[in-house]
Amino acid sequence: MFVMRISRHSPEACPAFEAKYKDAWLTAMEKDESLAAKHKVKIVGVWVDSPGHTVYSLYDTPSVENLMDYTMEPEIKATMAFQTSVIKPLKPAKEIAAMIKKKK
Repeated sequence: MFVMRISRHSPEACPAFEAKYKDAWLTAMEKDESLAAKHKVKIVGVWVDSPGHTVYSLYDTPSVENLMDYTMEPEIKATMAFQTSVIKPLKPAKEIAAMIKKKK
């Protein structure tokens, strides 16, 4: 299943400008793929809206629980000190269309 994690921080907490969050962000970015793989999670991509201080991360995961276990790794969890995240499970539009057709 695909899951989108949308993470936001304030301009005052931006790791690009705030030294106390910079190391946590860089460490998470260096270790994210190996930590994700440990929990059978594949990172499809990570995109940053710099002016909006928002990070969009797309994962392919067997379950939301696997993703939650990944986010509880200390290096990933440390980034939660300066940002909040919303988890959005996603389904392909064609799967939704097939479900709608079955309901007729």
